[in-house]
Amino acid sequence: MTNIYDQHRAAFAAVSAFVVLDQDGKRVATVAIKFPRDGAGRLYAYVHVMGTEMARGWAGGGGYDKRTAAVCSAIRSIKPSVARTEPHYQNAEYIALADAVNSTAASFRAAVTDNGTDWTRGLEDAGYTVLQAV
Repeated sequence: MTNIYDQHRAAFAAVSAFVVLDQDGKRVATVAIKFPRDGAGRLYAYVHVMGTEMARGWAGGGGYDKRTAAVCSAIRSIKPSVARTEPHYQNAEYIALADAVNSTAASFRAAVTDNGTDWTRGLEDAGYTVLQAV
């Protein structure tokens, strides 16, 4: 019989998952990274800032930090919260929520850059906590 830990290791060998918490310990985002089988292929990052549509970015090639490049690419493509753009959401409660969500997305864009700093460090320097789940 296969050990459950071996099964888990095999199932998630090419995946990393993270949870991002704000300063109050509230989950504000999740990040999943799917590594290429050969190392040189495309690495995909899926970033979901709660309240926005999930975004996907990628990086290819080698010789640099593909994880940060892919996460940065995904963060740059985050769309504004629909609560700010849809007419039927135009009330004070939804607008306040949308503004908070869009502010979080903007702070992610400012914190995660492709300048040589690991994406987790950029978010941590901006006051977020990044926890690796897988």
